Amino acid sequence: MPKNTMSIKEYAITHKLSIYNVVKMTKNGTLKTETKKVDGKDEIFIIDSESLAPKNITSDSVEEKIGDYETAYFKLKIKYDRLKTNYEELQKKING
Repeated sequence: MPKNTMSIKEYAITHKLSIYNVVKMTKNGTLKTETKKVDGKDEIFIIDSESLAPKNITSDSVEEKIGDYETAYFKLKIKYDRLKTNYEELQKKING
């Protein structure tokens, strides 16, 4: 299985963490790391196993998401229509 490695900064950006927290995680052993020589200096790279894991997408989950979007859309449309009619009524009262 190939290793996917990334620098501390890259890992922090992709996982929306601070660099400080990522360094702490590497020091306490939460993250698997490996050391490589880059330009004559030892640099720590994080072995990111999450990005290698396959994402299972089934047709059922896609249909559920579409259904969720449709229901959310119709709920928002109903709210919008109510607000629009309330706004028009208020405009009539203000304009006399």
